[in-house]
Amino acid sequence: MQIKKKYKGIIFDLDGTLLNTLGTYSHIMNELLKKNNFPVHTMKNYRDFIGNGAKNFITLSIPFEHRNEDLIEHLLHEFHLQYKDIYTQHSEIYVGIIDVLIDIQSTGTILALLSNKLHDLTLKCASHFFPNIKFSHIIGQSDKYKKPDPSGILELSKLLKIPLDQLVFVGDTDVDVITAQNAGIDSIAVTWGFRDEKSLISLSPNYMIRSPKELMEFLPFSKQV
Repeated sequence: MQIKKKYKGIIFDLDGTLLNTLGTYSHIMNELLKKNNFPVHTMKNYRDFIGNGAKNFITLSIPFEHRNEDLIEHLLHEFHLQYKDIYTQHSEIYVGIIDVLIDIQSTGTILALLSNKLHDLTLKCASHFFPNIKFSHIIGQSDKYKKPDPSGILELSKLLKIPLDQLVFVGDTDVDVITAQNAGIDSIAVTWGFRDEKSLISLSPNYMIRSPKELMEFLPFSKQV
């Protein structure tokens, strides 16, 4: 892997990149589907549904013939209520992520989060799972910010005071790569998340990595500096 340049700031996606939330999503959605007498899905199915926000996830989870706006909005409300109650359960940090984030932090590189999880839930997950990591700014999904719209990245560039050409976005799905492309910044696609390597390659990310420790190659300073 040839590294073309280093970066002063790294923006991370959350679900599927830093945090494996597939168990939480699967548990909540299957409970909601059972409650409505709909067939449930396997975690493999849910893995493909995640990535474009909870509303899209719910829409793909319910039978096609029942996909009306009223039901989707009702389930979305129920989903968020349950997520607030159990966001600490059925999820886990990917192996190696904490050590790498600590190492990146020690170099002085700026860290930020951009997620399609609701903003308040993104804040809760960051605080609970990464208490010792300083994310300079965190943006979750809202009416104003939703990937693949580039507005979240553009806002982070302003808040962090880092030019777009010195920022890189790290994510695990097509939505993440496209978001970076829409914002005009480089992307790093990771293969341990919710999309397979073949589908990620087809999107032409700037880089692809297969383990968290490879992120250290993109930093402007070594840990020892």
